[in-house]
Amino acid sequence: MVRVKHRYLLLEILYPDPTSAPFSTNKNRNNAQQSQLQIHAPTSDALTPSLLAKMVRDEVADLFGDWGVGRLGGVGAGGVSVKYLSPATSTAIIRCPRASYRLVWTALTYMTRVPEISEGKTKRVDLANLSRPCVFRVVRVSGTIRKAEEEAVRRARREIVRLRGAEEVGVLGGLVGGLERAAERGSEMGVGVDVSDVDMVDSDGED
Repeated sequence: MVRVKHRYLLLEILYPDPTSAPFSTNKNRNNAQQSQLQIHAPTSDALTPSLLAKMVRDEVADLFGDWGVGRLGGVGAGGVSVKYLSPATSTAIIRCPRASYRLVWTALTYMTRVPEISEGKTKRVDLANLSRPCVFRVVRVSGTIRKAEEEAVRRARREIVRLRGAEEVGVLGGLVGGLERAAERGSEMGVGVDVSDVDMVDSDGED
């Protein structure tokens, strides 16, 4: 008996804001954090695993025609299936035949729309109602779903640690910046402000 081998594609759905400018100063660190959160915003519950699989199959058909659909196993063979989809984290795992995973990867690269987040009850969405711009980014290709799940957990933990670190740096930067501004105002008025007397400022960390 021949065993059919598959590949599992771990992907992220990103929502970049083209109007946002790059942030490089300490004053804009909070804005940079908000921008990062917007890029990793949640996805609408209207995007179901079956709808995502249909979107991928239709995109492969548009790009590669009947040859691409045949490489996936045919129209009704179910060669592409979504094994995991989390709208909260905008993360998904797609299973496809090993010989044609590059076709699926290419199709995901060309997909740029998902359903818009709607208030109230989620209505049935077809492919004509995809209005929210997005980017599908494949971050891992694995031979087993376990490795894809481990990578998803690792990336989620790293993102949480990074955002917490940016938040702490932003708070400390604001505190030190406020003390420096107070010292400048005090020197202008002839009043000295000793920053080293404040317990929350680590003088050893300042070079």
